[in-house]
Amino acid sequence: MYKPRKTVCSVARMAWMNISRMYNSEAQAYELSTSAAFLLLHLGEEGTQVGQLAGLLGMEASSMTRILRSIEKRGWVVRSRQNEQDRREVKLMLTPEGQAARQIARDYVRKFNRHVQDLVSEHDLQAFYRVSDAIQRVVQQTLLPDTILQSQL
Repeated sequence: MYKPRKTVCSVARMAWMNISRMYNSEAQAYELSTSAAFLLLHLGEEGTQVGQLAGLLGMEASSMTRILRSIEKRGWVVRSRQNEQDRREVKLMLTPEGQAARQIARDYVRKFNRHVQDLVSEHDLQAFYRVSDAIQRVVQQTLLPDTILQSQL
């Protein structure tokens, strides 16, 4: 029987797929999606610039636009123009309904984190965070040359 070798990518992908499936299963009960919930979690109390969100969430602009339309239609956020002369300066502000949806997402994320903390020692959890940070640095270093090259074309 073939048993695939564990790689950083395969383990990270499988973990995220399972976490995402778990979050989506719970989120559906509240008519949320994992992506919408993470977006709500990243909105600051004073609002967040739309342009900052894609980077905060590691999303492509097209995916971000679809999610924004969805949560705007639900009445969870409103766009607030900060400067009428510069149409790019738009902040997303949570509505009371959006704050309630964010609280549901926040509570579930905290619950999941508590379960993990119950099963994993603090030492191992800190090691996980260090490894994750190192992986992020490798990814950023790998992407950076491609980004520079593409901008020069």
